[in-house]
Amino acid sequence: MTGSHGSMSMTGGHAPSMSGSHGSMVMSGASHGSVNILPDWLAIVWALVFVAVLVTHARHVLESRGQRQFWHSGHVLMAVGMIFMFAPASIDHFDIPSGFWQLAFANAAAIVAAWILAKALTRQAVNVLWIVIAIDLAAMVYMWSPSGFQSPVTWLLVAYFAAQAFLWASNLMRRADGIELGRRFSVGSGGAIAATAAHPLVCDRDLRISLGVMTFGMAYMLAAMQLML
Repeated sequence: MTGSHGSMSMTGGHAPSMSGSHGSMVMSGASHGSVNILPDWLAIVWALVFVAVLVTHARHVLESRGQRQFWHSGHVLMAVGMIFMFAPASIDHFDIPSGFWQLAFANAAAIVAAWILAKALTRQAVNVLWIVIAIDLAAMVYMWSPSGFQSPVTWLLVAYFAAQAFLWASNLMRRADGIELGRRFSVGSGGAIAATAAHPLVCDRDLRISLGVMTFGMAYMLAAMQLML
């Protein structure tokens, strides 16, 4: 991203004018009164922050099993995407096309949605946090779209991720781990009624900082992109 004269280049940025077919796109911040709230130095800081988030959740993946491991894997994927999203073109030498990221996050969101649907069709309980991460992954597809940003949708997502950041930071989001959708009841051989419970996804480690920072960073990036259009 270039801070001089309000012209900037952002990996994965969204704007009417783009340079090349790769993830790095050029935006003109000087026209139409647009505002740049993401100078080069801050973009680099954010990229480094997401590297820390990536390392943290990679550790969660290695320590977890079952559904919890796949849930944390979704956060690892989002952290990687956000690193490349924030990294200025001057330090991003991979030139990964934005279409790659769109496809990756679209597939991840589709897999989670299909899994939720399969659980619903078999009337098995689903942890509500799976719904949350499905929305998060779909939002990443939107964030990586080279064009098509719609102001109402963008600001709605900014509010959504800002609220989620507050809920994670305050540890209120952990309570959602106990919310189950589609609880199934079965009758045992002795006539006793038992309910299947959704698998808990939040691990024993404190997620307030890592997921609070991740969701706030996603809200900030969306706001920065919208303001620079």
